[in-house]
Amino acid sequence: MAAPRALKVRLFAFVACIAAGVAALRPSPLPYDVSALAGALGTESGTTVEPRDIRWEPSRGALVDALFGRRVVFLGMLPKDKTRDLFRASVRITPEGTPLGVSSITNLTNTALGDDHALVLLGDRVAYATFAFGLEQSVTFLDLAGEGSQNTTEKLPDRAMAYVTNLQQTGTGAGIARVDVTFDEPTEQVGLSLDEKTLRIEARGPSGSVHAQLDAATRELQGEKAHAESARHLPKRLVFWAVDTVRAVPWIGPAPIAWLEERTFAARDAMRQASFKASGGGDEVVRPVEAPRLELNQAALDADPWPPQAMRSIWKTPEPHEGEWTVPEVPYLKGLGGDAPPAFMRAFVRPDEERAYAKVLLVAMDMRQLDLDMEAGVEDPKPLTGPPGSGRIPRDPKIFKRVAAAFNGGFKTEHGSYGMMVKKRVLLPPVAGAASLILLKDGRVGMGSWGNTTKVSGIKNIADDSIVSFRQNLDPLLANDTVNPSGRGLWGFTLPGTSMQTERSGVCVTTQGHLIYAWGDDVSATTLGKAMKMAGCAYGMHLDMNPHHTGLIFTNITDVKGKNWKSELLTNKMEISPDRYIEYAPKDFFYMMVKEVEPPSTPGMAWLVDSAAQPPPKWMPAFYRAKVGDVELLSLERGRAGFRVRAGEGEPTKAALPQELEAEDKKRVLLAMTMGAPSDKRPRGLSVDGKVAMLVSREEGLAVLAVDKEGHLTLSDKPEEGAVDVVELPLLLKDGEAVASGAAHGNVHGAVGLTANGRTVFATSQGGSAKAVVDALKSAGCTHAVALDRGQGKGGALFRTGTADAPRVRYAETSLSVLARPMRAPAFVFDAETPVEPPKKKK
Repeated sequence: MAAPRALKVRLFAFVACIAAGVAALRPSPLPYDVSALAGALGTESGTTVEPRDIRWEPSRGALVDALFGRRVVFLGMLPKDKTRDLFRASVRITPEGTPLGVSSITNLTNTALGDDHALVLLGDRVAYATFAFGLEQSVTFLDLAGEGSQNTTEKLPDRAMAYVTNLQQTGTGAGIARVDVTFDEPTEQVGLSLDEKTLRIEARGPSGSVHAQLDAATRELQGEKAHAESARHLPKRLVFWAVDTVRAVPWIGPAPIAWLEERTFAARDAMRQASFKASGGGDEVVRPVEAPRLELNQAALDADPWPPQAMRSIWKTPEPHEGEWTVPEVPYLKGLGGDAPPAFMRAFVRPDEERAYAKVLLVAMDMRQLDLDMEAGVEDPKPLTGPPGSGRIPRDPKIFKRVAAAFNGGFKTEHGSYGMMVKKRVLLPPVAGAASLILLKDGRVGMGSWGNTTKVSGIKNIADDSIVSFRQNLDPLLANDTVNPSGRGLWGFTLPGTSMQTERSGVCVTTQGHLIYAWGDDVSATTLGKAMKMAGCAYGMHLDMNPHHTGLIFTNITDVKGKNWKSELLTNKMEISPDRYIEYAPKDFFYMMVKEVEPPSTPGMAWLVDSAAQPPPKWMPAFYRAKVGDVELLSLERGRAGFRVRAGEGEPTKAALPQELEAEDKKRVLLAMTMGAPSDKRPRGLSVDGKVAMLVSREEGLAVLAVDKEGHLTLSDKPEEGAVDVVELPLLLKDGEAVASGAAHGNVHGAVGLTANGRTVFATSQGGSAKAVVDALKSAGCTHAVALDRGQGKGGALFRTGTADAPRVRYAETSLSVLARPMRAPAFVFDAETPVEPPKKKK
C-alpha cells in the first residue's frame, strides 16, 4: 500500500504547487473585511456595492474555492441609472476564508430602469424584488444550481448551444433556473422571506394586500392577485443562435450581420425576378395604389361595415379572386356564431409595381366580435424593469378557450428598444414618435404615433390610467393616406437606404374600426404599406420581419395541460410552428379572442338577454337584465347607444331648455329614465344642449353626469371638457367603494353606474334601499354610480321601448334618454397631445 500512498502525496503536492503558482499570478489578497470585498466587487463590476447587498453561495470545497473562487451574488448600483442590478462573481478565498481576488463578473438582470432590491439567499436559492416607475413590478426566484427542466433543449447540438449561451449570460454552463412572480397590478411595497421550502411574498398596493407563497420545489404559487411563470430556455435554429451570439460580441456588433443579410436577400430577389421574366411572366400596371373612398352620409353610417370593400388590382390582368375578401377555410374558425358574420376574412393583393408575383396576404378581423390582447416573449423584448414575458397564451381557461387567432409582434430589443407594456407592467418605456398600438381598459384598441414623451401618457382624450398595454415598432408605415409619411429609409436592421425583399408583417386599423394583419414573403416595407392603403386602413404599423419570425395562426384550444387544441397557419409559406404562441414564443405576439357579450356574472346573479328593443345588429344583444333582491338591473354594452338629457316640464328655470328630442332621435329611443325634480332649497347643476340652467354646486357628496356632443356618458367630480348635457346628482359609488354620504340622500329608486370596461348599468328599486342599490351595482361590476334624484320626487322611473312602459315625448322631470346608433368597431386612430415634429426634408 506504500506506493499508492506515496502517489497520493505527490499528487497533492503537485496540485498545491499549481495552486500556489496560480495564486502568485493573481492580485494580492484582499483585506478580510466585507467593506473591502464590496469595494473590490464594485471596481470589477463598475458599480457601487454596499456590504449589506452581498450574499455568499455555498462553498464548493476549499481547493475549488482557492483555485476557481467561491461564488457570490450581490447588488451593484449602476452609476448612470442609479438603479441596482443583480450580479454574480467568483471570489478566490484561502482555506481560512481570506479573499484573494474577484473574477467572472456576470450581470444577471440588466434592468437599467428597474431597481433590484430585497435580496435574500438560502443555499442555492435566491429571491429579489424589482422596483420601477414608482411601484414594485415583480419578484424573481432563482435556483443557482442550474436550469434543470427549464432547459427544453433535447438534441446534442441544441444542448451545446444552450451551454454556451448560459455561460455568457449566467457565468455557468448549467445556467440558472428562474421563476418570475408578477402582480395583477404593480404594488407599492413588498417583503420577502425564504426558507428551505417556500418563498413568502407580502405586498401592498392600491388594490389591497397580496399574500403569496412560492413552493421552491414545484415552483407553484399559492395566493391571489399574483401569478408565477417559470423561465424557459428554448431550442433555437443554429443560424439564429449564431447570429445572436455574434451580434452580442462587442467588437463585431450587428452591422456585419446586416450586410450579409442584405446581400443574401438582394441576391435571392434578383434571381427571382430573372426567373419570373425568363418564364414569360409580366404584366402592365394600369392604375396606382389607391384607398377605397367612403361616402360619409347617414346611409353609409347605418350600413353594415363588414366585410371590408373589395380592392381593385393595379395590374391589367388580375389574378383569380385578387382583392376579394373570402372566409378562411378553417373548419373550427371562431366567432360569435349564430347569425353573426364570419369574424375573420382574408384576401390578397399585389401592390408592388415592379414585381407582379409579390403578394401580400391580408386578414381582416371584425372588432365588433373580437378582443385583442398581447404578451411579451421569453427572450424579447428584453425588459429594463424586471422579468421578461411568459411567451405564451395565458393558461386561464376563461382566456385560452376564447382565443381564435394569434400573430407576431415587433422587433427584438437590440433593433430599436421600442416600448412595450403588458397589463400595466412596463418592460420597455415608450419611444417618442414611434408607431404604437395601445389597449385600453374598456377593451378599445388604438393605433397612432406616440407623442413627444417617454412616459405612458400624452394621448388626446385618453386618460393615462386607462392604458393597460402598448407595443411600439419603427415609424408609421401608413398615416393620413400616405405610405411611409416620415420618409424612413431603414425598415429593420438593414443597411441604411435599403428595404430588402423578405418576409414582412404589419397591422393596421381601418377607417371603419377594424384591424387587419398584413404579411408577405417577398416584399419591402413600402409594399406592405401600399397593401394596407388598398385595404382601407387609416394607420399602419410595421411588425416583425424575416423567415421564422412572422406568422399568424388560427386556433381552437380546449385544454392546455392536455395539449388538446387545433391550430394551423394562415399559409404554409409561413415558417413558424403552428403551436408557437400556445407553447412558448421567444418574441412578443398579439392574440385575438372572441368577445364576451354577456356581462360578467357573480354568485347569485344571472344575466339574461333583455326581451325589449335592442340596437342593431340583431345578432349581438346590447341589453342584458338581472335581478339582485328587489333591485332590477339593466346592463348596456359600451358603444352600442348614445345618451341625451332633456329638461323636465317642471324645471324652475327661466332658461329655455330643450324638453323634447329631435325628430330623428325620437325614432332611435331605446330607454329613458327620469332623474327627479330639484329642491328650491338645494338647487343642483343642470345644462342641456349647452344651455346652462344652474351652475354645478360641487357640494360634497354630489357628482356630475355629463354627456358630450357624441353622446358619450361620464360620471365624475366635475363636468368633462366638451360636455353639452350636465346633471348634478348624489354620488353612490366612487372607485368601486360606496360613498358614505350616498345613503344620507334618503331612498334610492333609480341609479346609473359605469363599469371599468365601459358598460352602463341602470338600476331600479321599488323598496328604495340605498344599500341594496349600491350592493347590486357593485355586484354588476360598477366602479362609479349616481342616484337619479335631483333633490325631491321619486326619480328613477324607467321607460323601455318594446314594453308596456314605452318612452314618452316629454317628462315632468328631467330625463336621460338612450338612443340606438350604428354599431362601430372599437379600434381607432389616436392623436398625441404633443406630436413629434416630422423630420425636415433635405434641400
